Amino acid sequence: MKKLILLVLAAALLLAGCAEKPQTTTEAAPVKPMVSMYDLRKAMLDAQPGLPEMSSVSSSDENAADLFAYLSDLDYSKVEGFFLTYSADGKTADEIAVVCLKDTADLPALEKSLQAHLKGRVDLYKTYAPEIVEQASAAELVPQGRYVALIMCADRAAVKAAFLSGIQ
Repeated sequence: MKKLILLVLAAALLLAGCAEKPQTTTEAAPVKPMVSMYDLRKAMLDAQPGLPEMSSVSSSDENAADLFAYLSDLDYSKVEGFFLTYSADGKTADEIAVVCLKDTADLPALEKSLQAHLKGRVDLYKTYAPEIVEQASAAELVPQGRYVALIMCADRAAVKAAFLSGIQ
């Protein structure tokens, strides 16, 4: 009798182990690939006519991590891509940058770091070019998904629209 009970229990356990388990849908949504930083930079610069000669650095440069450190103190391993375009002669406060993060969880740290960058720029301009402090002080950060744009130029609205259109 004991053998029969053990045999029935073993069969029941075997059948229970083969039953399908309910599927859970806790998978994260797939991450959209990063847009071309080159194309995005071009679109944003084209949106602001009359910019002075601009210099650019980006994540495609050989020493990208070192160049990124000028813009932000965020750990570069958290960055998927970036560009920074700035007035070549330093006589204007024109600066446009975009950072694409690997994870949106790092967005608050990036925004804090970019705010510190902006404060540093304003403080620097106060020492040698007080006439452009107002433009630098009006700069804005535009977070959108994994991206954050830093826009410091005369027509921020047009550049912001180009940014938002470019990352769609």
